[in-house]
Order: sequence, then C-alpha cells, then structure tokens
Amino acid sequence: MYNITKEEFVQFAESEFPGSPYYWGNGYCYIQAGTCLGQYLHYEYNADKVHLDIEGGNWRPLRDYLRKNLKDPSITGNHWGRYDCRWTLERSLDSSEEVMEAFRTIRYIMEPHILGFESQCFENTLISENDEFPIDAHYVYFDELFNKDLAIPEYQRPYRWCEKNVFQLLNDINNSLSEGKRHYLIGSIILHEDCEKSVFNIVDGQQRITTLILLMKCLGYTGTLPELKYNHTDSFYNICHNSDVIESWLGLNVPNRQIFLAYLFNSCQFVQITVKKLSEAFQMFESQNGRGKELEPYNLLKAYHIRAMVSNSREDKIICDTRWENAAMYLSPQGNRKDILKQLFDEQLYRTRVWSRGDGAYTFTKNDVEEFKGLTLGKANSLEFAYQNFLLQKDMACQLLHSLNPNIFKIKNRFLHGDPDNLDPFSFINQMILNGKSFFDYIETYVEIYKRIFLELETSQMTLFKEFYRQHCLYGGFDSRVGDGYVRQVYKSAIMLVFDRFGERGVYHIYKSIYKCVYRFRLENKQVRYKTMANASNVSWIFTTINNAKNLSDLNTFKVKAHRISETIKVVYDLAPVREVFKLGSEYDTVK
Repeated sequence: MYNITKEEFVQFAESEFPGSPYYWGNGYCYIQAGTCLGQYLHYEYNADKVHLDIEGGNWRPLRDYLRKNLKDPSITGNHWGRYDCRWTLERSLDSSEEVMEAFRTIRYIMEPHILGFESQCFENTLISENDEFPIDAHYVYFDELFNKDLAIPEYQRPYRWCEKNVFQLLNDINNSLSEGKRHYLIGSIILHEDCEKSVFNIVDGQQRITTLILLMKCLGYTGTLPELKYNHTDSFYNICHNSDVIESWLGLNVPNRQIFLAYLFNSCQFVQITVKKLSEAFQMFESQNGRGKELEPYNLLKAYHIRAMVSNSREDKIICDTRWENAAMYLSPQGNRKDILKQLFDEQLYRTRVWSRGDGAYTFTKNDVEEFKGLTLGKANSLEFAYQNFLLQKDMACQLLHSLNPNIFKIKNRFLHGDPDNLDPFSFINQMILNGKSFFDYIETYVEIYKRIFLELETSQMTLFKEFYRQHCLYGGFDSRVGDGYVRQVYKSAIMLVFDRFGERGVYHIYKSIYKCVYRFRLENKQVRYKTMANASNVSWIFTTINNAKNLSDLNTFKVKAHRISETIKVVYDLAPVREVFKLGSEYDTVK
C-alpha cells in the first residue's frame, strides 16, 4: 500500500467514518460498511483499487441484492472467491488523496444500496419479495427533505449539539465547496411516516436537521422550513446559542452567503430512509445509533420504553422523557453537570443485577440493553409464563394504592424520616422489568436515591454515613488513581443494594463491614485493575449475600468476614484514609 500511510489511513477512517471499525495491515486496509454482516462487509483498499468486499457467511442475499439494484457503470462486479462479492471502483489511484477520495466515492455509490438491503433484514435474513415491508432508502436534496411535514416525536432527546459538533458539520460542508466537489453526503436520516397524523417523525437525524435549519436562517433563506416543536428547555437554550455560533462562523469563513446557500441546495445530499411501521423505525434507530459514538447505550432504552406506553397520554410520555433528560443533565449543588443515567446504568443498576446472579459484571454496552427490557402489559400483549403473573399483580396493586388514601396502608419507607414522592416503594433494583411507564418510575427511583446518598452530601439525611463516605472514599487524590475509582464504584453499588432492600437502617448496620470487604483490594494490591473488581469470585458474593438476606441479622456475615480480613490483611499499598477503617497502625508489614 504505497499510496497511503497507516497514519493517514487511521486519521481518515476515524474522521470520515466515525464509529466504524477499521483495519490496517498485511498489504491491505479496510473500513466496515453497514452493520448486517459486521466487518465481513467493508470498503477495502487492495491492489491499488478500492472495493466493496462481501465476506463471511450469509453473503448471497446482499450479493443478489446488489446484482439487481446496482447500475453505476463506475463500479464493476468481480470474481473474487465468489462471483460478484467484490465490487470495484474502476479508478487508478496514484496518491493518498486519491485513495481517500475513492473511499468517499464508493461509499457515496454503495451506501444507499447497503441501507436499502439492511432495511429489509431481520437478524441477517432477507425478507421475501412477497412480504409487506414498506421501507424506502434513496438520496434526497435539501428541498425534498425540508418540504416534508417533519416532526420530533416524544421519545427523541433534546437538541444538544455543542459548538464542536456544529463546527465539524459547517467545516465539512465548506471544505467540500472549496474543493469543488459536485456532491457532499451529509449522512443518513431515518423518518417514520405517520399516515394517521400526516407527518414524518424524525427517528434519527434531529441534531443535524435542527443545525441545518439554523444555518439556512442565518444565511437569509426566506423559503419554507419545517416548524419543529421541541419539548425540552435544553433544546431552546442550545438553539439560541448555536444560532449565534453559526452567525459568527459565517462571518469568519463565508464571504458570499448566497454561493454557500446555493451549494447546500444543489450539492448537499442525505440518504433518506423512510419507514411506515413504527417497530421498524425503532429497529433502524437502534441499528444506526448502536454503531456510532454519539449515543450512550442507555439512550436506546428510552425510545423502546416510550414506545411501550401505548395506553398512556402524550403528556405522560413527555413527563417521563423530561425526567429522563433532567437526570442525564443533572446540575449538582456545587454547580457541576453530571449524567446520572450513565452512572446508574454503568454501575449501580446493570452491574448490580449481574453480580446479584453470581456472575462477573463488566462494562455496560449496547449489547446489554436487553437486561432492561421486559414485559409489556396491555390488550395486545398476553402473559407467556406463569412467573410473569407477578408483574400483573404488581401493576394492579400500584394502580389501586395510588387511587386510595395513603394512610390506609402503611408502606415501609427507605429513609428514616420519610421518602420523597418520586421514590416508588414497589421498585427494587433486581426486579423483573415492566416496560413503559413502570420502567421510567423504576429509573426515577434510583436517580433520586443516588442523588440523596452520593451527590447531596450536605443534606441532613444519612449524615453519619455521608461523613464516613467523604472521609474514606473521597479522600485526597481519590480521583487521580483509576484503580481507586473501580473500588469505590463497587462499594457504592453494594451500599445502594443494601439501602434498596433494608433502607437507611440497613446501611447503618453494615456500611463499615462492607467497606472492609471491598476496600481490602485497595490495600492488598499496588495496582487495582478493572477486571479485579468486576470478577465474580472477588465481588459477586457481596451482592448475592445482600440480595438473599431477609433481615438484618442475615447481613452479619459481612461483620464476620470484615473481622477476619482485618486480622489477616497484608498491606501492599498504604493509603491512610483506608487503613484507618481497618484499625491498622503504621506498622503493617506483617500478617497479623
């Protein structure tokens, strides 16, 4: 590969194919194309040409699809292992710039066909021609996209593009114009055609569409633009801020705004994917966003559970969505922004549920979202197994209790001086998931618990524990060593599970003993690794013990274990705020 270096290729792949896996070595390099075949479908630079290669198993459906639909004369199908499984861009490449431009060109030609194929796939199986699957994927220009009656559905996130995102889009368009390119592909847009309301819901692409509408207004465009309605205050703030950002950027970079506006309309394109079934819209939303870097894995769950709120009003959906987004952008008492949802899903919910089953718990990814998908109750959904009857019973009991005077039944609170209204007394971390509003109540409960225990440290609730936590978990330098963070997260998750089952009383009964069972790894290891604190043999016994306990006396196992640890621990890494809890003196170099 004499025409492009590894450094040039890596920089190009990461900037122009963000989130797509790539490979360099052994005389060729490639970038993954699409999602249905993983890295077996990729754009490859090999033998001084750029190709689309179809490899691995289940190759025939895509090969047949391309044979039928691909008509571009610049792409030829070649015999390479299998007939027409290598599609080559017939262009000589004499420099790194030409190689990179060839990657752009072949993607421009092939991506609509790949997306069209993938829109007909369920688990890598091509839908037969007789099946009804009304999905369309093709290139559109600005006027065709923006002349539609576009709408932002309730499940969408707020408009939150930062200056970096805006600058990236504007600079890419401007560079394409400066280089004289006839076409610039902005990306794909997924729309759900709601025939009942005669609108096209934006399933994926809201951030780009909003930014481009702001851009056209700043350029002085006087034609018709979509009148999008936003449900979040964050959206309004970012719209106003980014409008100023765009105006400033135009003043510095665009001497002729009419030329720039004309380029937008005449040369900039989208791959528009339109679906008529909402289920397919969500499936494509998850597929598109699951391969990129923009969405956290938990965001794939919001759309899923709002979709399950079939019998709820639009107002209910907006309330659930607002609570969700407020947690994602929580402003702490110290004025710092924190994504509590990321914290909870990564640590206190996902890993706790896995550890409580006795397994090792590692990083929460998009492949793990099924952990938080459960049963949908309603006329269209019937129970499949007897154990699910409990969810129906719980749902009916919640509805009944919420309609009655709260003094009739004595619900046990978790906090000693009473729980806030947004703590669901029937939610438990390890519960079976009930889809829809119940899931949002479940998440809201643990958002509130996490805030009150670990973020609002100056409040009067659980003051003794908070003082201990500040002194022995948030000690000086606690955030400068990654290993300390791994230990602290396990401790926080264990405390959350104790509080979940036994409330404030349970935490006070056992928090120092659990500390010793967890923080022993900080003293016993010079370097604490992630896998050490994720390993089932090291940690899961703590969570299974808590989860199986029926009363406080069942938790005394931790006191016995903690005493033994203090008696036998050999300190390898001295950390005074941790060592103090074990009541160890300054001389600790021998096993006691």
